[in-house]
Amino acid sequence: MRLRHALGLTVVATTALLGLSVPAVAGPAAQLRTSLDPRTSVLKPGERVQVLAFDDNSLLNSGAHYGLGVWARFSSLGAAGQPFSDKTVSSTAIGATTDGTVHNVVAAGSRVFIADRRMTDGRWFPWGEITSAGAAGPLPGTPQQVAVSAMGRKLHVLALVDGKVHQATGDWNTGTWSGWGDVSSATGLPTGIRIAAAVTGNSLHVVSLGLDDEVYVADGDYDRGTWRVGEPTALLGQPSAGVIGELSAAAIGSKLHIVAEADDRLYQATGDYAAGSWVGWGDLTAATGQVGPLGWVDRLAVAAVGNKLHLYTLSGRGMYNATGDYDRGTWSGWGNVTQAVDAPGLSDLAVTAA
Repeated sequence: MRLRHALGLTVVATTALLGLSVPAVAGPAAQLRTSLDPRTSVLKPGERVQVLAFDDNSLLNSGAHYGLGVWARFSSLGAAGQPFSDKTVSSTAIGATTDGTVHNVVAAGSRVFIADRRMTDGRWFPWGEITSAGAAGPLPGTPQQVAVSAMGRKLHVLALVDGKVHQATGDWNTGTWSGWGDVSSATGLPTGIRIAAAVTGNSLHVVSLGLDDEVYVADGDYDRGTWRVGEPTALLGQPSAGVIGELSAAAIGSKLHIVAEADDRLYQATGDYAAGSWVGWGDLTAATGQVGPLGWVDRLAVAAVGNKLHLYTLSGRGMYNATGDYDRGTWSGWGNVTQAVDAPGLSDLAVTAA
């Protein structure tokens, strides 16, 4: 594949004001239906998500269709030709392009791999390597974490290497990959330890938890050809006295929702890019209740489906889900996904609206 560089943006100043709110709490999460065949139901168009998970020994796929009220059981990925051992996996990420393809991305050693699934019929395509010479090329080191977000038929893949964020873009219109661009060096983004990504319109938002425990957002505007970097915690303060551990992000319309975990509680900050405003941190645990019987938050992932924000956590190796409905202004309590689908004990997960 021909290589094209995705970064050509300049840095501009960031402005931010206050002005959003967090919806109020509702009752416990609805029970899932068991009368439908989940294997086919989760592929039907509607309010659905796909999950890429890891249980220390193997990669697993699942999905949910919230309109039909079903979860599929976790099963091995159907992609052929896997070129790495599951035990070498260090990070997972997942995103869906507008052509109905779900892209499962895995960091294993110093390499990054991808397996695609077509949601129209559930077909899996063979594994490919993003870090191959014919795609984005090799990274300058071993990625600590990967994250992805889709913009139309383009998939933005982020890799955190030695605290720096590198980004490559796969274009499903042209069948080409860009080379890796160093977002941190281009924008002045400080050294990071966790990353997340989301898209509003034609802008890519790279959310980074810095080594200094502050939260930063690098915004790449592909209409204007500019990057800007902001620091939500400089405006909003820290979500709690505890140190942020987990971090995830999703976008609804023009609003970027950042969800952070500190001391096993979840907090939300929201930036409205149409209004030029930030607000937070809202205490989501006060709205949803504690996660599971232990209240631990070991992993965190979020996905936006329509005007709803779905939270997913691992707690004591069990998987849980709570949903914020911005039409109704309500939050559900936590539903036990592990109990619903007899899921294995998981150690990592990534989710995407599909």
